[in-house]
Amino acid sequence: MTIAWCLMINELDMPTVLFLQKTSYIAGALALGYLRFTSEESRGAGLLASSFIVLAVGSTLAGYAEIYPALYGPLSLINIALAVLGYCQLGLAFIMISNPDRKINASVAFVPAAMTLAAGLITTFHLNNTYRASTFTFLGCLTHAATALIVLLDAAREPLPVRKLVAAILGSASVLSLILALEFWFNSFPLLSVTSGFFLMILSKFVLAIAIVIFVNERQHVKIKHLADRDALTDLYNRRYFNANAPARPSYGDGVLYLDIDHFKQLNDRYGHPAGDEVLVRMAKAVQANLPASALFARQGGEEFIVFLPAKTGDTLLHAERIRKAVSDLRFPDLSSDLIVTVSIGIARATNRGMNLSDLCAEADRALYLAKAAGRNRAYESGSADVTQVSLRSA
Repeated sequence: MTIAWCLMINELDMPTVLFLQKTSYIAGALALGYLRFTSEESRGAGLLASSFIVLAVGSTLAGYAEIYPALYGPLSLINIALAVLGYCQLGLAFIMISNPDRKINASVAFVPAAMTLAAGLITTFHLNNTYRASTFTFLGCLTHAATALIVLLDAAREPLPVRKLVAAILGSASVLSLILALEFWFNSFPLLSVTSGFFLMILSKFVLAIAIVIFVNERQHVKIKHLADRDALTDLYNRRYFNANAPARPSYGDGVLYLDIDHFKQLNDRYGHPAGDEVLVRMAKAVQANLPASALFARQGGEEFIVFLPAKTGDTLLHAERIRKAVSDLRFPDLSSDLIVTVSIGIARATNRGMNLSDLCAEADRALYLAKAAGRNRAYESGSADVTQVSLRSA
C-alpha cells in the first residue's frame, strides 16, 4: 500500500500538483466559510477561509509567472507577498479559533505583506527561485509551529480532546515545511521531491480544514452540555445534573443538605428581582467556597439549593454550620447597608445501605421544614430528638 502510494505521488507532475493545491485551498475555504456562517462558535474560521483564498490566488499567480516570462517579475513578487499575507492570516485565525476571547486585529496581517512588497522592490530577491521558495516554505514552518504551540497551551483554559489532533497536524505541517525550506535553500532534495512535498502539504490542508470543523463542533457540544448541566444564573449544577450524578444508592455516612434562603420573597419584593439575583449569585459563591472538592452542589430552583456530601468529607452538621455562618456574614453595601441574608439547612445522613437518594432527599427536606419552623437561620439534622438542641450546637 505504501509503495503504491509513493508511486502515485511520483507520477504527478508539477502543474497537476499546483492545480490540486489551488483546489484544496478553495475546498477548504468553502468548508470554513460555511462553518463561519452556520456556527456561533466559529470565530476565526472566516479569517482562516480568507487565508486559504489568498494562498490559492498566490498559487495561481505562481503558475502564471512560469507561463508568461514577461510578467515573471511582478507576478512572482505579488505571489510571495500573498504567501506572507496568507500565512499571517492563517496564524491569526488559529489564535482566534484556539481562544475566541482573544482580541485580535486581523488587519495587522497586511503589515508583513506590505514589508515583503517593499523588500522585493528594493532588493528584487523574489526573482531568485531559491530565495522565494525558501521564504515561502520557512514562513509556513514558523506559522504552523507557533500555532501548534498556542493550540496546546490553550488546552489549560479549554481542554478539548481535538486540540491534540489539530496541534499534531500543525506540527507535522511545520516539519514538512522545514524540510522543504532546507531542500530549496541547498537546492538538493534527498528526502522529498518538490512534487511529493507540495502534495503532502495539500493533504495537510485538507486534514486541517476537517480538524477545524471538528474543533468548532466539539466546542459547541461542550457549550450545549454546559447549558444543559448548569444553572444559567449561578453557574451551579442544576437539579437534572444532580439527580443524574449523585449516587442513587448512597453509602453509609453520605449526607444531603437542603438549603433555603430565609424570607427570600420579601427580599425580592423590597429590593427587586435584580437584587434577588445578586443575592443568589453571592450566596452560591459563598457556599461553594466552603465546600470540599468532592461535594456536589446544585441549585434546585428559586432560592433552594442541595448539596451531596460523601462520608469521607466528615461531619455533615459541621459543614452545614460553616455554610450557615458564611452566608450570614455576607454583606451587600450596593443594595442596602442593613441587608442581612440567612439560610436554613436541613440535613440527612444515610444510616443504612438500603436507602436510596430520593429517601435521603425527602429526609433532608423534612429537616429543612423543621429548621424553618424552629426560627430559621439554623441547621437541623433529620432524626435529632430536639430542634432546640441542634440549634444550640449550630449557634
